[in-house]
Amino acid sequence: MAERVKPGQDGKLLGFSAMSFGSIASAFLAYFRFAQITAIFGANWRTDALAVATVFPQMVTEVVAHSFGSAFIPIYSRVIEQRGHTEGVRFVNRVLSWLFLAGLMLMSGLWFLSGTLVHIISPSGSPELLELAATLLRIVLPIVILGPMNGILANFIKFEKRFRILPLSGLINISVSLGALLVVGSDLSVRILPLSMLAGGVAELCFLLYHSWKSGFTLKPSIDADPHMGQLARMSLPVVLGTAVGFLSPIADKMLASFLPESSVTAIDYANRIKTIALSVIFGPLLVFADLDFSADAARGKVASLLSTLRDSINVTSLMMYPTAILLTVLAVPVVSVFFQRGNFTGDNAVYVGYALAFYAPWLAQYGIGALISRAFYAQKDSRTPVVIGIFGVISNVFLNLILVGPLGIGGLALATTLTSTAKTVYLTWSLSRKMGGLGLRLIAVEQLKLIVSNIIGAVVCLLIIKHWAFSTEESLFIRFSQLVVYTAAGITATIASLYISGSVTFLRVWGRVLFSVKKLFKYSDR
Repeated sequence: MAERVKPGQDGKLLGFSAMSFGSIASAFLAYFRFAQITAIFGANWRTDALAVATVFPQMVTEVVAHSFGSAFIPIYSRVIEQRGHTEGVRFVNRVLSWLFLAGLMLMSGLWFLSGTLVHIISPSGSPELLELAATLLRIVLPIVILGPMNGILANFIKFEKRFRILPLSGLINISVSLGALLVVGSDLSVRILPLSMLAGGVAELCFLLYHSWKSGFTLKPSIDADPHMGQLARMSLPVVLGTAVGFLSPIADKMLASFLPESSVTAIDYANRIKTIALSVIFGPLLVFADLDFSADAARGKVASLLSTLRDSINVTSLMMYPTAILLTVLAVPVVSVFFQRGNFTGDNAVYVGYALAFYAPWLAQYGIGALISRAFYAQKDSRTPVVIGIFGVISNVFLNLILVGPLGIGGLALATTLTSTAKTVYLTWSLSRKMGGLGLRLIAVEQLKLIVSNIIGAVVCLLIIKHWAFSTEESLFIRFSQLVVYTAAGITATIASLYISGSVTFLRVWGRVLFSVKKLFKYSDR
């Protein structure tokens, strides 16, 4: 039998480019799948049932995947340094084996409690809604095994620096899920949606297993004792608790939304999905490299290098996330209308979802910074501090939900999430600064001010054009699309011009890298 030839590692430029293009392609497919869902099923009590059904499986998947994913790279780095690649592979097998067993137990518990759980999420739901939600919950349960296992394998491939594989795995997942939806359509009603999710998860698992094997991994289940498993568990447990508590916010959102008019649960869910698609495109690739760089610097005791990388990452993240947040806030209804208003998804649905999105979108401006700060904590093997701060944030979020839902409806639920998340990011930053004796944030204060002012100018220009050419969901798709293009182009142009005039170092550096990449691409194509 021929010996496996281990693929080479991807460089940062190639890896970042591949992940960026992959994220864009994944986002396009995710949008197309989402648009199919809205066109076929619209926004009604059945889509409310689906939103209710997926809360707990998503919570379990995120709890396990996020907690073990956050702790995996630092611990795995230590295993490789101390024991070598062979022991690293055994460690991965132990992690996967324990995750599989834990997933089976969680599936069993959620299956038997399905009726109770959906009633908790939607206390005012009709009997038909609750029955359908319980059925959909039982269908989607295998995702609690697939999601975490895919996450660990993706982290293994990430550590091997085969960055091109990561976006491809997401593309495989979404493509298979979308294919199932297109083939079956509405024949199985909303039941096709959880089934298509499972099909995508299985396809991704097979793809990741194959490429992990090419990188030197062999699947050999093992539940042997390992001191590093204990370290992984100790580091993960606070994150498990924090992530689980963090899901009280979306649970509270959906509980309160169930008391509002029909499709309110769906509107919150749809707005959150749009926000997530934007986040994955803009911020996903940045977080992968920050995760690796922070862990490497912390493992080698290079505190100054870690802080410098953190500051640079914050500036680059802000350069991308600030305009995304502002444009989605200002153009929430036009975005939802142009991209989703068709079939059973009406103009009124677009306005309602856009209303929620306008309060959710500002969340994007600070999320990237908060995620980077959290990763800096994790790199230093401190998972407790972000979790404790996160718990206080969730408690505050629930109280704000109760205060704001009355005057603002679903907008109040979204605004509560934005406000508490922003406060949490500020407190996280202050805590890390105390822990490390200062982050040197004054070094980026002027740059941050330039970024903020430039984006405010872009938003003002955008609003002025909207004032003179008002948007209406009753217009034809061509008119609505033209308006959205003009609004967006004006806002982005004004922002870029302001950044250039102000001499933003981050903008000029990123722009230089883009031009360099384009020139290299053209030189390569000429050969």
